[in-house]
Amino acid sequence: MAVWRGKEYAYIVGYGAAGGYYEKTKRQLAPIMNLDYLCDRKWENSDQKEYDGIPVVHLKDLKNLQGALAIIFASGHWMYEAIKGDLDALGVESVHVNEVIGCNKILDGKTLKEQFPAGCYEDVHGNKIYFDQTLSDKITILLGGGNNILRVGKNVTAAHLLIVFGNNGSCNIGDDTEIIGAEFYIAYGGIQIGKDCLFSTQVVLRTHDGHHIFDANTHQRVNYPKDIEIGDHVWIGFRVILLGGAKIGTGSLVGAGAITSGQFGEHTVIAGMPARAIRENVCWSRDDTEYFNWSSLDECISRGV
Repeated sequence: MAVWRGKEYAYIVGYGAAGGYYEKTKRQLAPIMNLDYLCDRKWENSDQKEYDGIPVVHLKDLKNLQGALAIIFASGHWMYEAIKGDLDALGVESVHVNEVIGCNKILDGKTLKEQFPAGCYEDVHGNKIYFDQTLSDKITILLGGGNNILRVGKNVTAAHLLIVFGNNGSCNIGDDTEIIGAEFYIAYGGIQIGKDCLFSTQVVLRTHDGHHIFDANTHQRVNYPKDIEIGDHVWIGFRVILLGGAKIGTGSLVGAGAITSGQFGEHTVIAGMPARAIRENVCWSRDDTEYFNWSSLDECISRGV
């Protein structure tokens, strides 16, 4: 017998237990709720009797467990929806494991400012967010794991910024940086962004790949996460993708559609796929070319670094 949100359940079933998300979250779930059975589609046509020391129940038999609550172990939203659809069809109540353990918390700038006016958010998973009251309402932070730290500087503006943390990630965004549309994916590495940077739309920064890659002969991993570093007054163009290991020097520009994990110096124009340096010893101004047609930096209102 277990209680969830004031209701008693006779059985607790872990659904999706053959996947990696079960292994990731089972230790966090254990102090809160015991699993009576495990279930997974991968076992439907097998004679699997137990897994991880817990009896296995097949999907077709779930409906016979009166008063059951299914805990869904799914890392992706699409997978969660598919599993929930199966369970709804059987009339089995369900909840995602993240709701039970208090993981995958979603925060936005407005909520942070209202609920944490001192500019410091901390949770039991070791996640920390530091900010001030200039924090943009349009920043959304997904804390999918623990031991992450985010620092947002003063007067950082964003029309859309999604920051997704796994485990052991860090992100620092410098003062006066402007982000029109970007997504950061951070785990086991860090993103460092300097002051007075400009991000265009559909920009992606990612410290890690989505899955593991190994050398076929040695079975050793070849795609460890790496940090991303962006200097002061850097302009990141439309649909740029910066991968782990990328370093963009102060005063540089990254052209539209560029993809790179490479390292580049200061005051450099970087473009292409894969990206390469196409011009050096440059500087740039925020002045919009739709409204101004200057011939000299000396004419510009914004002169940058």
